[in-house]
Amino acid sequence: MRIRRRVARHQHRLQRSFARLWLGFTFSSSGDGLILGAVPLLAVAINPHPLAVSAVVAADNLPWLLLALPAGAFADRFDQGVLMALSNAFRAGVILIAALLIVSDRMNLLFLILVVLLNAGARAVYYSSFQAMVPALVDSDSLERANGLLTGTESGTEHLAGPVVGTWLFTVGKAIPFLADSVALVLSTFPFFKLRAKEDEKPPLEESPSIWEGAKLLFADRRLRVLLVMVSCLAGLQGMEAGVLVLLATMEWGVRTGAYGLFLAVGAVGNLVGSLFISGLAKRFGTAQTLIGTAIASGAGYLIMASAHSWRLAGPGFFLVGFAVAAGSVAATSLRQRLTPQSLMGRVGSAWRGIVWGAAPVGALAAGTLASVGGLRLPLVLAGILQCAVAILLARPLLRSIRAGAGDLSLDVGRHARLEDDHSANSVGE
Repeated sequence: MRIRRRVARHQHRLQRSFARLWLGFTFSSSGDGLILGAVPLLAVAINPHPLAVSAVVAADNLPWLLLALPAGAFADRFDQGVLMALSNAFRAGVILIAALLIVSDRMNLLFLILVVLLNAGARAVYYSSFQAMVPALVDSDSLERANGLLTGTESGTEHLAGPVVGTWLFTVGKAIPFLADSVALVLSTFPFFKLRAKEDEKPPLEESPSIWEGAKLLFADRRLRVLLVMVSCLAGLQGMEAGVLVLLATMEWGVRTGAYGLFLAVGAVGNLVGSLFISGLAKRFGTAQTLIGTAIASGAGYLIMASAHSWRLAGPGFFLVGFAVAAGSVAATSLRQRLTPQSLMGRVGSAWRGIVWGAAPVGALAAGTLASVGGLRLPLVLAGILQCAVAILLARPLLRSIRAGAGDLSLDVGRHARLEDDHSANSVGE
């Protein structure tokens, strides 16, 4: 009886901690959403050339190439809640400086890229700790549901409500969405400061393992390796779409500047629906099969958008892309978390994002170059064709590697469950 009560209290503590994580994440994503549409519009206002706009988009993902490994090591080494709070406090200061530069009419393309780089760099540290904490607060069988809830929250705040409000505020005053983002980021720090994912002590600094351990595991485990190759290719192709999206919407599809947030909201609704359906899709078809299907679906969405001459057709294509990207992202994240030991969760997750998110700026810069040479639609045509090809070519290797490692995964899950039982018994003995 005492063991059951102790386990119940432990589960209640985890639920409370997950609720705190969700609250801070909601504030942070809401703030990020306010400038998600405002930053590209500001870039167009400063310099509408495709290479200039795509450079700003690329700067938002570039820090992952530089900071992924140390960010993951920080997440495994230090208190994750404090790291998230400090990272968002720093981001709030950077965004506030951007607002002051806009108000004083001193913002230029170089300053904008620098602001985006600094914000994205701190976000890499924040997001590494956030992702490492999720598996510590939920059971393995509930990962799709938990990740779906968080992805749905991100879709509703950062990609739906945020851009709509942010782009409208941008038309009122260019600095207003940046000021509002700064306030939201400050508010997000309060739930994070007291957040604890684990009761065990962090290892002493001199005993901390190498920051390269996460990258080593990614390439040593065949399941993770094949999954990484597929998702990295998809991220690079998605970067091609993002690199020219604002130009296509405002110049080719008839979307007014003030309504750009509404157009982004169409994709966000797709994100939200995809995050709600992913758990059921994964249970019915399998997580890996769902990832493959969503990759093909988003490729089809790119082709629909490329053929559009107004927002009436581009909108449904963008909705399809949003649905597929959200569902596929949750599927890939859940697979990666299941295959990763908890002690390496931060470093594996960051190495993963360093490669996957690092592919996005490459795609964005490629899109700017392609658009300058062959027109704004060319990047989407190539992205759609290549994405379907990647999904089809890598489907069999991915499924084969997952099936081959299923026995090892079952052993890992069983071993993890026994360790949890031993931990509960030891806690009672204390």
